[in-house]
Amino acid sequence: MSPSSSSPTIPKEQDADFYSSLGQNYEAAFGDDQGLVTFTRIALSYLPSQCHVLDVGCGTGKPVVMSVVEAGHKITGIDISDVMVRLSLKAVPVGTFEVADMRTYGTDGRRFDAVFNMLSLFALRRHDIELMAKRWNFWLPDRGTLAIGTVAAEDCHPESKGVEYDQDQLCARGIPFRFMSNDITLDLFTRDGWHILLVHNGFEIVETMTDLFTPPADAGCDPEPHYFIVARKVKDI
Repeated sequence: MSPSSSSPTIPKEQDADFYSSLGQNYEAAFGDDQGLVTFTRIALSYLPSQCHVLDVGCGTGKPVVMSVVEAGHKITGIDISDVMVRLSLKAVPVGTFEVADMRTYGTDGRRFDAVFNMLSLFALRRHDIELMAKRWNFWLPDRGTLAIGTVAAEDCHPESKGVEYDQDQLCARGIPFRFMSNDITLDLFTRDGWHILLVHNGFEIVETMTDLFTPPADAGCDPEPHYFIVARKVKDI
């Protein structure tokens, strides 16, 4: 079941209606993220021709979905927001898009050549991200490619915001953040945390990239120090 605003226990950053309310405003704020464009091209360079890519949290389809299709690949995209799914389909009519929660999305045993989870993990808590790593492994074949866009905890300076790292020092939880004129909280892994999480779940990291994206002032967003990862599946778990 996708998150819904009907339950007051669901935080805003996990609420499908919240993302639906953003619509074109989100695209205006984030659709021209050149760091994301650059990293998407890097991730695509690891793929052979005519792959089938799953975009998890596809948003409006710009720029990731469009870049995937322009590179000659087939795209399936999922998002918890029906508005975002409609915008993706409008941007890329040849794609296949579905309203779905990444935490419960089922593929009926189908595997994709690549999985992109680009700047869409911010809605999740630590335990959900740990479970997602297992799902990435299940969704990919041997040597399949995983592309992640996130923020490394240390780049967000949680101590300056009154947030301590977990005892294992791999994650900081509940970091306050300003997003589209709304106050939300984030659970963020450190770089070491991402390395350990991915290796433990059958991946090797093959490339990383950092980029500071500053949305337009009228978007009401904090600057986002993005941390991008390309990983390859090396074993089933």
